[in-house]
Amino acid sequence: MAAGALLCVALAFLGCLVSSFPFIDEIYEGSPCPLEDGAIGVCKKLPDCAPRLNEVQAGRRSSDSSGRCGFTDFTEIVCCSLNISDKIGSRPADVACQQYYNEVTSEGVVFHILGGEATSPGEFPYLAALGYLETDEDTEGVIKYSCGGTLISSQHVLTAAHCVSNINDQVPIEVRLGSEDLESSDPIPQRIPISSIIPHPSYKRSVNYNDIAIVKLKTPARLTNTVKPICLQTKSLTTSQIPANASLVVTGWGATSSFGDGSTKLLKAAGLRFIEKDSCSKLYTEFRRLPRGLDDGMICALDSNTTRRADACQGDSGGPLLMLSENSQTVVGVTSFGQACGGPSPGVYTSVYSYLDWIEAQVWPDQASD
Repeated sequence: MAAGALLCVALAFLGCLVSSFPFIDEIYEGSPCPLEDGAIGVCKKLPDCAPRLNEVQAGRRSSDSSGRCGFTDFTEIVCCSLNISDKIGSRPADVACQQYYNEVTSEGVVFHILGGEATSPGEFPYLAALGYLETDEDTEGVIKYSCGGTLISSQHVLTAAHCVSNINDQVPIEVRLGSEDLESSDPIPQRIPISSIIPHPSYKRSVNYNDIAIVKLKTPARLTNTVKPICLQTKSLTTSQIPANASLVVTGWGATSSFGDGSTKLLKAAGLRFIEKDSCSKLYTEFRRLPRGLDDGMICALDSNTTRRADACQGDSGGPLLMLSENSQTVVGVTSFGQACGGPSPGVYTSVYSYLDWIEAQVWPDQASD
């Protein structure tokens, strides 16, 4: 009741601000704005506003459409409805999370990829491998698993956009679930064809921004003890309380040394810690694929053990950055890029929370905010 009263007061205060706000050139991202029905909205980039993005995809939006705030860096800023469900904790991702059975391994969580400790069987039942069809003469017709992903519903896998849209025009054709040995012929792993690939609409191959995508499976995965979805991070990492006993983990079948090939037989993981954005940005100032530097859609993480420097390598692209504790498991990031495997610079991950509206619009369109 108290929370509802506070929300009403907040909306009333916002209404006072909007009543005196000149909706002309001064409108910018984050500004209050009027919706078509007279309600109060907030200016957001088009790709971050699920209802407006749905209008575009359905062909119901044109240059004459209302609810426009302006442009920034050639991206349209639109008036988006306030996501009340986000404030009261009942957004689609939260509802889905309540339906998932998540079993957290409580035995010593000191995992790493570089350094090579194997994980326990079934420890990461949401981990997915994206399979690509080889076209070289010697290996033509062979499926090679070159990127990772995360099962976030029975029919959707979260991954990196550069895994599905790249300069080699390679796209995955299948997803492998419930597997710890990619070369095993064991019938237990599920190999499911991909029906559609959805990279973020603002992703461009030439830069590292908006490096996130969703892969839809042709048929839903059969949920078992070794195949089940994981919860998405639905609160900002800067405002949500991170449990003292939480561990930051990255998983995949990646390279086990800085110059080695990816592992096909062992599921690996790594213990990391968050790096502040300002500190991380200084290490990427000359990175040509970041002309605007690191943005709010990115998370930096690094192994705190300076003698080991565990990290996610190339073969782990698209795999999850996880936050594990005794009571929960959530995917907080998607492995995007780094300067060198196991080096002194942090790895950079696409923030799940920053793209939550877009993810929900693709995975749970009927439940996403209208």
